Amino acid sequence: MSKVLRKRVVDELVKKYQDQKNFFLVGTQGLTANQATELRRELRAEKVRINALKNSIAHHTFEKLGLKDLQQFLTGMNAVITGADPVTAAKKLVAYRDKHQKPEIRAALVDGKLLTAAQVTELSRLPGREQLLAQVLGVMLGVTQQFVSTLNEIPRKFVGTLQAIVDKEKK
Repeated sequence: MSKVLRKRVVDELVKKYQDQKNFFLVGTQGLTANQATELRRELRAEKVRINALKNSIAHHTFEKLGLKDLQQFLTGMNAVITGADPVTAAKKLVAYRDKHQKPEIRAALVDGKLLTAAQVTELSRLPGREQLLAQVLGVMLGVTQQFVSTLNEIPRKFVGTLQAIVDKEKK
């Protein structure tokens, strides 16, 4: 690949990745075309993207993006996975790896922090963004419901007391 073409490809990738905060670097050695297509389809369903890159292009792209931590893992055939939610990407990637024993997770950069393959596996065990939002909403609803029932308890007791007085007067 000529330097001019490589520079153009690197510039396009820099534009594409400049707003991304989460990068997963995986080794695609031994992954068949059907497996790669299946992985791409599963990731795309969660709005996660995968791109196979030549190491020289990935090296220059990472350098321009300031992702020098990932450069040391660029050996063999690689792909870069990006997505807004790192937990979702990690879940899909680890689930696929457990099912097919491929691809090899080399490293990840999540919000500027370098993660090893073991840490990516641990990340995949966390609840996803949707689950966390549901838990927070459940806690918030529980507190408000208890507050409202506490407020209703005072008038209910007062009405009960008045009713007892009325019943006593009728006797």
